[in-house]
Amino acid sequence: MDGSLATPGRAAAPQLPVMEAIAAEAGGLGALAHAIDKDALYPEAQLRALGAAGAFGLHLAAHSRLGRPSLAHAIEAMAAISAACMSSGFCAWCQDSAAWYLEQTENAALRARLQPAIAEASLLAGTGLSNPVKALSGLEAFRLRGQRVAGGYIVSGILPWVSNLGAGHWMGAVFEDAADPAHRVMAFVEIGQPGVAIRQNAHFVALEGTATYSVLFRRAFIADDALLADPLEAMMARIRPGFILLQTGMGLGVIDAAVALMHEADATQGPSNTHLPLRSDDVAAQAAALRARIAELAGTPCETAREYTRAVLQARLAVSELALDATRAAALHWGACGYLEGSAVDRRLREAWFVAIITPSIRHLRQEIAALSGH
Repeated sequence: MDGSLATPGRAAAPQLPVMEAIAAEAGGLGALAHAIDKDALYPEAQLRALGAAGAFGLHLAAHSRLGRPSLAHAIEAMAAISAACMSSGFCAWCQDSAAWYLEQTENAALRARLQPAIAEASLLAGTGLSNPVKALSGLEAFRLRGQRVAGGYIVSGILPWVSNLGAGHWMGAVFEDAADPAHRVMAFVEIGQPGVAIRQNAHFVALEGTATYSVLFRRAFIADDALLADPLEAMMARIRPGFILLQTGMGLGVIDAAVALMHEADATQGPSNTHLPLRSDDVAAQAAALRARIAELAGTPCETAREYTRAVLQARLAVSELALDATRAAALHWGACGYLEGSAVDRRLREAWFVAIITPSIRHLRQEIAALSGH
């Protein structure tokens, strides 16, 4: 892909100036990765610097420094960030996804008010769609309910595990209409506005520095001018492919890092590693084929055809599974040296596990693909 970022385990490719700037900012995350991953250091300054470099506007018509919007380049930027630090890559996905919601809304005034600041990361934002994506697939109930009042909705409920949040950050949210549960509404909500608060109630095996909280809605008034879609259906169809394709950047970054780890292990343990079933060249070849497939799909992110949707889900599934395979192979290449707490192998294994379980998880993806295939 022209202008793609050079990442660990990949051959260098011609780079555009904006991609070079993003790569330079991403490179500095490696030294902070352990503190971000295990010590809950939220990389706020680094995210703002990435935004200033153009990382979060690549897929947006009004803010891409490529001269055109490119979801494929946004994915590659996220891969470079994730190759250095998956936690930061996940925060980048949250930021990109929030901007993507605003890109697809028919509420032009809301887009004009918030998207420029999200694109440059002077305003940070989360996604908030884990629960509704699962609820729409019948995997759980909607956690938020709203009551129509003059000028907006009164919303109550709890959303668990929303990331990239803090005071003054924004997030997407979907709620059911209390008077008609089949009527769903999507809004953009500010953390700290009356009735909206965050609370930390879980600790994870990885990605502690992602500013992940439960969000409590206590009769929060959501004004009509903060609505992204009412009703939800057409908006969800527009945002879903891009939302899922953007996630592949996280997995590709972990795969790139695993390839780099295999190369590094071969420098001292090469003769023994030749007998392993999955080597760095095998993983790199599979990743290259996936990248080409994802880049093609990213060219039409608002396509709604059944076959396109299935192809998007299959690509996302393939990235999750290759990330698991690649990090397992890296662990075998390193042997006992990788079986140390705090090692690069330790972190990459946990990062790949996260790619596999983030909504939509591997089991969710397989369920959706089966449904689209008529099984």
